[in-house]
Amino acid sequence: MQSDIRYDLTITGNGSSFGGVFKNVKIVGDAKIDSDLDCLVFKSTGTTEITGNMKSTSCHIIGEMYLKGNLETGEAKITGTMDIEGNVKTKKMKSNGEIRIRGGLAGEDVNLEGLFTIKGNCEAENLHMKGVFTIDGLLNAGSVELKTHSECRIKEIGGEKIDIRRGTGSVWKRLLGTFYLPSDFFEGVLHVDTIEGDDIYVEHTMAKVIRGTNVMIGPGCSIGHVEYTNRFQKTDDSNIGNHTQV
Repeated sequence: MQSDIRYDLTITGNGSSFGGVFKNVKIVGDAKIDSDLDCLVFKSTGTTEITGNMKSTSCHIIGEMYLKGNLETGEAKITGTMDIEGNVKTKKMKSNGEIRIRGGLAGEDVNLEGLFTIKGNCEAENLHMKGVFTIDGLLNAGSVELKTHSECRIKEIGGEKIDIRRGTGSVWKRLLGTFYLPSDFFEGVLHVDTIEGDDIYVEHTMAKVIRGTNVMIGPGCSIGHVEYTNRFQKTDDSNIGNHTQV
C-alpha cells in the first residue's frame, strides 16, 4: 500500500518538520520536529528538538537533543547532551556526555559515562555507569558496575552482582581536572539508602543497609547495617555499625 511507504527526511542547516513516519532521518544543523517521530534510523549532528515521542530502530546523536515525550529505540549512541521529559526504553544504550531523564530508563545493555540524572527508576540486564550521577528511584540490574566521581546519589540498588568502586583517571585527566573539573572529581563517593544483591563489593560508599549473600566492604565506606547469608569481609578503614549473618 502507498501509505506504508517510508520516505527519508533530511534537514541541513536550520529547518523543521511536522513529524510523522519515515525511513531514515538525518539532521545536520538545527532542527525542530513538532510532533511524534517514527523512523528506522535517526542520526543527528547539531541540535534537535522534538515536541512529541520518538520511536526508532537506532538512534545516533552527536550534539544536543531535547525530547518532550518518550524515547523508544533498539540502539542508542549519544555523544553530547540529551534531555528527555519522559521515559527511555532501549535494548542497547551507550552514552558519553550529559543525560537528563525526567522519567525512567529501561534497557538490556546500558553503558553511561559522564554526567547524568534519572528521576525515575533505572532497570537493565547489564548496567555500567561511570561519572557523576543521580538516580532518584530504584536501580535494578542483573549486573551492576558503578565507578563514581565526585558526589553520586542513588535511592536504592538491587541486583545479582554489584560492584561499586571509585572512578580513576590517567595522569593527563588528573592534570586537566585541576583546571576544568571539580576539586573532588577523583574522590568519588556514592550515597545510597539500601543495597541488596547476591555478590556485593563496595568502596567509598555511604549506605544505611546492605543485604547480600556475599558482602565485601572495601575502603572508605560507612555502612549502618550489613546482613549476609554466606560470607562477610571488610577493610579496617571502613566503619560498619553492625553486621548480622541471617
